[in-house]
This record gives sequence, structure tokens and C-alpha cells, in this order.
Amino acid sequence: MKATVLTAVLAAVVPTVAVAQTRGGVEGRVVDPAGRPLASAEVSVDRWRATTDADGAWRITHLEPGLYRIAVRRLGYRPSRQEVQVEPGRTVLVTFVLELAPFMLDSLVVSAPPSSISTTDAEFGTKLTVSEISLLPSTFDLRQLIALTPGARPDQIWGGASDQANSYSLDGTTVNHPGLGGALLLPSPSWIEALEVRGLGAGADVGGAQGGLVEVVTLGGRNVIEGALRTSFESARINGTNLIPGEIGRELASRRELDGHVRGPLVHDRLHFALFGHVIRQEEQVLNYVPSTTGAFVAQPPSFREERGLAKLSWKPSGRDLLEGSLMGRHQNGDRVGQTGYEAADATERLRQWNLTGNLTWQRSWSPRSALTVRVGGFTTREWHDPYGGLAAPGIELFTRVDPPRYQNATFRTGAAPSSLGFTTAWTGRGRLAGLEHEVKIGGEYTLGGWWYERRRNGGMTWRPLRVLGFDPASPATWDYLGEIPTGWGGDVLINSTVRNGALFVQEQVRIRSWLRFNPGFRYGWWTGDLTPASGAPRFTAVRDQALEPRIGVVAELNGLGGLVAKAHWGRYHQPMFAALFDRVVGAGTYSDEEIWSYLGQPPGTPTRTFTLAERDSLAAAGLFRLEETVRLGQAGGVAQYHQPYMEQAVLSLERAFGTRWKVGVAYVDRKNRDMVALVDRNIASNYTVLENVMILDRFNQPVLFGGQPLVLERLAMSNEDILYVQELLRQGVLLDPNKLYAPPGMTPAELAALRYDPDFVLTTVPEATRRFHQFQLRLEARYRTWWAGASATLSALKGNYNVVTGPDDYTNGGPGPWVRLNEQYNFFGALNNQSRFDGKVYLGGLLPARFRGGVFFSYATGDRVTPTLPISGLLTDFAVAIPQTSNPAVMDTLSFHRFLFRSTTGHRIFIQPRGTYRHEARASLDLHLERSFPRGRTEVVLVVDGFNVLGDGSVTGIQTEVNSGFFESDYGRVRSRVPPRTLRLGAGVRF
Repeated sequence: MKATVLTAVLAAVVPTVAVAQTRGGVEGRVVDPAGRPLASAEVSVDRWRATTDADGAWRITHLEPGLYRIAVRRLGYRPSRQEVQVEPGRTVLVTFVLELAPFMLDSLVVSAPPSSISTTDAEFGTKLTVSEISLLPSTFDLRQLIALTPGARPDQIWGGASDQANSYSLDGTTVNHPGLGGALLLPSPSWIEALEVRGLGAGADVGGAQGGLVEVVTLGGRNVIEGALRTSFESARINGTNLIPGEIGRELASRRELDGHVRGPLVHDRLHFALFGHVIRQEEQVLNYVPSTTGAFVAQPPSFREERGLAKLSWKPSGRDLLEGSLMGRHQNGDRVGQTGYEAADATERLRQWNLTGNLTWQRSWSPRSALTVRVGGFTTREWHDPYGGLAAPGIELFTRVDPPRYQNATFRTGAAPSSLGFTTAWTGRGRLAGLEHEVKIGGEYTLGGWWYERRRNGGMTWRPLRVLGFDPASPATWDYLGEIPTGWGGDVLINSTVRNGALFVQEQVRIRSWLRFNPGFRYGWWTGDLTPASGAPRFTAVRDQALEPRIGVVAELNGLGGLVAKAHWGRYHQPMFAALFDRVVGAGTYSDEEIWSYLGQPPGTPTRTFTLAERDSLAAAGLFRLEETVRLGQAGGVAQYHQPYMEQAVLSLERAFGTRWKVGVAYVDRKNRDMVALVDRNIASNYTVLENVMILDRFNQPVLFGGQPLVLERLAMSNEDILYVQELLRQGVLLDPNKLYAPPGMTPAELAALRYDPDFVLTTVPEATRRFHQFQLRLEARYRTWWAGASATLSALKGNYNVVTGPDDYTNGGPGPWVRLNEQYNFFGALNNQSRFDGKVYLGGLLPARFRGGVFFSYATGDRVTPTLPISGLLTDFAVAIPQTSNPAVMDTLSFHRFLFRSTTGHRIFIQPRGTYRHEARASLDLHLERSFPRGRTEVVLVVDGFNVLGDGSVTGIQTEVNSGFFESDYGRVRSRVPPRTLRLGAGVRF
């Protein structure tokens, strides 16, 4: 047996070594005139292609002996060519020094590199460069550029659970939110040199993300002074609108911006700088639905003022070393923010925010075969949402489930302070071992993040009067309904957390034959989350875990099949630690329950009157306050069998280049989420009693209609806690209404006596939580000297029962989730939203006659999935069943349950149909960019016009999903959002 294995190994290795001895190769570096490495340069040797890494190194091997011409291209530099003689068994070393090209868009397009297929790694991502971004319709938010990636959208990349599943880096520094996940701070789109979306087939050197990894690189200084200054303007007066009276929506009213940068040398060939600045002024318009005000739009709409800045320095102290540093800041103020159209001006919020991020990078290169990168960076942020009425004045919020009109003051004040500091290092080495070519990357990373967040109810309470005839928010005497005024209490949040993410990795690339490369990689990660309790007790470690992430890729150059490149990759990708994964650990005290109490005394003399908790409890003892219902938000549990969530991914792809200008590719992506984290009640099955065929009535005992028919729930879970509570009130003689049900029908006294409510909450991974994503991609790309284009088509399927990494599922505003709330498990498996079944994209940019240039982006997507829901509320909804009459069992009576039977399940959400039953309508969008250049020597003046949604599509993207949203009326199906309207943006600028 051993001889057989040895024979097989020798049979595989010896031919490879023999072939290697008869062939040669070329390798080297690409640098600028100052000797600084140039990453992302395209190197071509006949039909072979390579891309330089961060150290400017590249390598092409297994070439037949002979004379070859090497061509090197990179945006912003003049192409370079050189002929070399390849000899058997030898690798030729070549260094290319690229000269600067004037930073004019025409030259950037002309010098754009040809299409190429990487044959060194198994990745299948997308990359945009400055020339491509400049020709596309401009965007405010850099994340909108993700929409050009096949099968992805800005807030969901390849099936990831919203933006929290993505990972973002800025000039190599991670800028993920340590509390919520997702991006915290990104630069203006005009500042970036390249944006790359990775994750499909990414090696072990890439950090964890269950969605995608978005890498942003900003522009840097060179040996010439260059810069730009631009301004743009848009207004609702010249734009279309998709705001329709009766619907809920907001749109941009006006926006003005001034953006500029200057870059160049401080010391020629040694020290370079880059400075950027951006000033934005923006106003919105919001449809008005406040009954006490007039006008189609709110009188004091939201407005924002924002300033951004970025400074970069690069220093080359020697021919082997490069130091780069940057510092970016952002300051934003907003007035009357957070409006939906149901807020009076004094019930809105004032926004104050500032961010600061920085990084420092050292690169050391000993040779094209050995390089080291060390980087340290981080960020800090402060953000406040302040009430206009001060902290002592209570808000007034009408008692309804959806879109309650608000007056006098905002309900809550919030403050947030995320921060992060990270360190990374990586060494890359290339060489030969046992006759095989190897490239290995070894490194590690460590990030320390902090997240403080506080939400406090203004005034300690909120007046929640019903919408009665004659209601006046300034006159408490008009709030009374049947001698009661509802009030809201609690719902506060306080979290002070620290997260630590660390990893060691090794990624190998081994060419085992001239056409076959094997890329194994391993990443060992560890994650820790600490909390300081809201009570002020000492900080403690809430969760920790460590795990190995294997990643394996294969790349095959199938030249016998017309130059196809086949890739296969499998790997595990863990989610970085963030506070939402462990904020429900027992002892944290992060969340507090929200309670509704009815005030039974005389109406207050002024609307700003408040009661303290002590005063409320004292009045409750005197019969002047009564607890009506509780929304359980504060459940927490101990940690049991916690594992960091991860995603298993398999990617298969085929790519083929047609000459040097065209490239086509197909790919299949399979993703499975594992070890998703949630709070779990291990006694959930025995803590609830399940009812069947429950009718839904409004507060006036009329059926709630859905689809023109009375709504009947197949199942409804009633908490045993509430059943036992009501039985105790019956024994005390408190409940006397004979027309109400006080227990589930048919339940015997013995069964009632046997009921138990014994919650056993633990924070753990949930095997029953599932998310599964499949996607087929087709990509096409063309690059010519004066134009470039791309197209993609994808078919996707995203199914599961949990549409987040952790925390409240979608369709839910808060709470511990479906493994504590049994009602939220009904119909919860199905097609998940935020994903289109079919998605098609086409983009094109280039030079036009008469010094015009421009681009176009067209997208079409089938609508997202949507599911009708019912939130439980004993105060706003009646639940009834049909009961046979005692005297005549053939006749059925409809009896309602007493509302106290739903005191603790208030706030639970039920899918009344299988998840993803419906979908929104398909949407199509056509965006255009056109600019005219007026050259003046080394300077050019540019006039710009951008058109968005020029086809005037008005597709619905969001509706009200709750079927019992009001006191007696339903808002189900009401449009809450449409695609942005037809928009025209005018701009001008100067480049030098």
C-alpha cells in the first residue's frame, strides 16, 4: 500500500519537476519614479496576465524558452514595454518604472488596462477604478457603487443579512461599526482611487464577513501638483416626484455641494501629500399628516449641514521602505431630522455628529520575493439626537400601532459613541520548494472596539392619548377617553461594551502543474465581547470563542478548451464580534421593558406635566394608575454553548478572455449561515398554550379584514404567565364580565392547575436558525482605449427563517426574537426579503465626439419579497374564537378573550401567511452621466449633467405590512416608499 502511494506521488511530482526544468519565467516589481511600489498594475506577457500586489510585485512562470514582450499598464501612468529572453529553468527579474501621465480623464480612459483574468487566486469579485467612477452617474454615498457588482446591492451583498453582515476597510483600516456591524465612516466617492467588492473565493488573508468585503483606497500624492474643484446642485423644482398624497414618503428637496482636492510633492521623489475637502447642504421634503397643521408638506422639513476632510502623507525614506498616513474627519448637523410626516415640528430631533479616523502604514520590500506590511489605524465617533423640548418635557404620542402623530417633544433622546483601534501585519514570500512554485502570505490582525449607546425617554414618561374627537395636544382636557389617558413608560437602552477581534492566517498559492494552481489557506480567529452593566457594576466578559477557518481554492487554466479558466473555492467566514451579538447577556441590563399605564385621575393642568416612578406607583396604590400591558424587551440570559456565527461558502466559476478586450464569466454561489446567535427560552414549548382558528377583531368588535375576508389565525400562542395571572384575578373576584373568555376553550380545571411558566433564557447558537443562499451569475466585460462596458445577469434564491446575523429579525422593531416569542415562529420560514429573484445590470462609459464623455447605468430587478404581519396588542385588538352554545351545540357563539390574557405577548409579531408570499413589483432604472471638457493647457473646465431614473419609474419598494395597525382602521398595503424619482443634477468643475 505504501509503495502504491509513493508511486502515485512520484508520478505526479516528477513530470512537474521535469516540465519546470525545461521552462522559465519572469518576475519583478512595478514602481513609480520615486521607487514607491504601484499596486494593481496590469502585467501581460503574451496571453498570460498578472496584477501587482501591494508591494508592486508580480510573477509569471511556466513560459516556454524564447523572446517575450512584457507590457505594464496602470491608471495615471504611462504604459511601459520591455522585451526579455526567457531561458530554461531560470526566472528573469525585471523592474518597471512607470512615468506619470497628466491626471486628465481622457488619458485615464485611453490608458485603461485590458481585461484580464487572474490565474493566481480563486476570487470572483469586482473592482472599480477612478476612471470608471468618474464616467458613471455620480452618487452621494460611496456604498451605492456596490450596486455595480453582479448580484449585490448597497445594503446586501451576495445574500448577506443586511449591511451588518458586510466588512469595510478604508486604506487598509477596518471601519466596521463595533456595536451594530456595517460601515461607520466612508469617504466621498470623488476621493477614491479604487473600490473593490470581495468575498467570493477570498483567501485566508481576508477578514471575516458573511456578506461581502468592501475595500476602499483613496487617491494619493504624486510627483506633480494636481487637483480638482467641483460643485453640483439639484432641486425638486426641476426634478420629478414619486410622492403621492395618502402615501408615506420623503424626497430630496435641494442639495448643494462643493468638493475639491489638491495633491503633489513636498519633497520630490520622497514626500507627497493629498488634501481633500467636501461641504454639503441638503434639505428634504416630507408629506404632512399632522392633523393640526396645514400644507401638503411639513412646514419645517429635515435639513443637514456636513463638512468632510481628508489629509494623506506618503514618505519614502529609502528604496525599500514606504510610510503612508492619513487622517479623515466628518462633522454633521441636522435639524428636524427623523420625520415621517406625523411629527409636529417640536417633536422632531436635532442631530449632532462628528467622526475621526486615521491610519499609518509601513511597507518594507527586500526583493520581489519578500515584502512586509504593517498597519495601525482606528476611528472614534460621537453622535447625539437631541429633543427640541429639552430632557424634562414629555412627548405626546397618540395611541396607535403605526405612524402615531407626535407632539410637544421627541419621545427619546439618544447618544452613541463607537470607536475602534486595530493593528495588522502581513508578510508575503515567493520562491520554489520541492520543485514547485509557492507564494505564501502570513500575518495577523487585532482590533479593539468600543460601543456606548444610550436611549432615555424624555420626561421619564410619554402621554399616549387616543385619537378622539376634538383632541388638542395643547389642551389635556381633550385627551380623556372613558375617564382614562394612556401613558408610556420604559423602553430605555444603555450599553457600554468592548469587542476584541483577532486572527492569525496563512494563505498559500502553489503551482503544482503549468496549468493548475492549488490555494490552501487557514485562518485562526478569536473573538471576545465585554460589557459594563447598566447598574455600574464591574465590567465582565460576556462571550468569547475561537475557531479555525479553512479555505481551499483551485485554479485551472484549460487552454485546450479555448483558454477557459476554471475556479473552485470553499471556505468558512466568521462574523466579526460586535455588541449586538451579546447585549442580552444576563447582568448587562441593556434593555428595559416598555409599559402602558392608564392614568385615571383628573387630566393634567398642562401638557408638560409628568410623574416620577414613585409618584406613579403611589397613585397606582390609590387606584389612579393601572398597568395595561407590557412589551417585554429586557429579557436576558446566561451564555450557553456560544459559538461565533459563520458562513460556509462554495463558489464555482468559469472565465474566458476573448483577446485582450473582452471577458465573459459564469459563477455559481452557495452560502449557508451557521451558528446564528439568539436569546433562547429552553422551556418555550411548555411556557405557551397554543390556540387554533382565532378570529381578529378591532376594538369595536368588528372583524379585521384581509383580502376582503375576516382574518383568522391558524395558530396563536398565549403565554401561561397571562393565563395564570387571569386565573388569580378570577379567584380574587376582580374579573366579572360573563361575555369574556378567561382561559383557552376546553381547558379543564386540572389542566389549568398544571400550567407552568418557567422561562429558561440562554444566549446561544440556534441550530434551527437557517439562511441559505444560491446564486447564478453571468458577467460580460469589455475594455477599449476610449470606452469600457460591463453587463451582468443573476438568478438568486434566499430562504430561511432568520434574516439577520443576530438580534431582532426584520419586520420587528425590537425584542429578543422568535426563540423567546413563540408567535414569531409561525410561518417564519420562506423566501427572505431584500433580495431579487432576477437582477440585470448594464453599464457603459467612454469618450464621445466634440470633447464630450459620459456613462450610462441601467438596472432591472424583480421585486423584493414581502409578508403581511399582525402585531399582538390586547389594547388595540380583540382575539376571539367560536364556542358552541351550551343549550344548542350546533349553534356557535363568538366570544373574545379578556385582554389581560395578552399582557405579556404584546409586541409579538405573527406572519399571517408563509414568509415571502408576496413580492413587490419589478423596478427598472436608467441613469446617465454627460460632461463637456474645455481644456486650457494643463487645466480643464468641465460642465456636468447627471440624470437619474430618467425612465420615470415609480415602483413601490415598501408597504405597511401590519394588518391591524390602528385603533379601528387598517393601514395594511399603504405605500411607505418608492424608488427615487426622476432627478437632474447640474455641476461644474475644474481639473489641473
